[in-house]
Amino acid sequence: MNDPILDWIAEGTPWLRYAVETQLLGKTADVSAAMADENIRVVINRVKSENAGIPALRSGKLKYTSTGNAFWDLFFLADIGLTADDIGIRREADTLLALQREDGTFVLQDGMRPGYFCITSILLASLAKMGYADDAHSLRFIDRIFETRRPDGGWHCAASRASGKRLQDSESCPMDNLNVLMLLGRYECFRIDARLDGAVDLLLSHWRRSSEPWRPYGFGVGSDFLKLKYPAVKYGILRVLDVLSLFPYAVASPEFLEMLAFVRQKSADGRYTAESAARSYAAFDFGQTKTPSRWITFIIRRIQKRVDNYQEENLKKHLHYP
Repeated sequence: MNDPILDWIAEGTPWLRYAVETQLLGKTADVSAAMADENIRVVINRVKSENAGIPALRSGKLKYTSTGNAFWDLFFLADIGLTADDIGIRREADTLLALQREDGTFVLQDGMRPGYFCITSILLASLAKMGYADDAHSLRFIDRIFETRRPDGGWHCAASRASGKRLQDSESCPMDNLNVLMLLGRYECFRIDARLDGAVDLLLSHWRRSSEPWRPYGFGVGSDFLKLKYPAVKYGILRVLDVLSLFPYAVASPEFLEMLAFVRQKSADGRYTAESAARSYAAFDFGQTKTPSRWITFIIRRIQKRVDNYQEENLKKHLHYP
């Protein structure tokens, strides 16, 4: 590869090599070796299980704030580039989509209201990456998302803050915006959709105003936000950058570049180490905080690749290249 860091990442495990080859090098790779990895098989089996997997969503007991369940296991597998057919979850995914209500929303947790788009978006974003982007259920949910945009262009799960309500002019919720953008960013047409600029702006403004006592809906950009962690179940800088890097409007902003520069300075010879870890993923390097993580390094390289691609395309347009 003539790139010591990419060589180092790919030396890790077959599933890491698969991610590097398909997402960073643009190659076609055999998925079978990645699928044979013992730790990946554990996560796949957990995604299918009745107590922590997709089938368990029917109970309403799974919490998106916890790791080691369908929300974040599916997120991880999709991030590798595995599809629903690769891991054999068509039946389970169809069972999840069958829970959709007539208005296009889902209720997947006890106490969850239909307007909690942030929770459902985690799952549908992963499914979109895994082959369900054009599924009628996903598209109906997206229609509902756009129908409920607030005056500032974002979203908020509190009914009192919806458009037409008393608090409609308050800021949208950063987590709602992040998770909705994570879903919509899976679609090329939405990456350049100006209707999403307001939601992007809130996340960028949150960084720009980090020194102010400004915490929209309780979310801040303090020490916990700044830690490198995967998956960023809570509101974290790595997932914010990963999501925003899908949108050219965000990539062109100084706030995005400042966030990326902040993360880049955390490297040690191009390698990054998790600064917070979840026990559910202790078998993986991003579940450890003592040694560099190939996977977190991969995520940051993928973000940088999107930035480089955007800047290259922008230069071509500026120079009127054919």
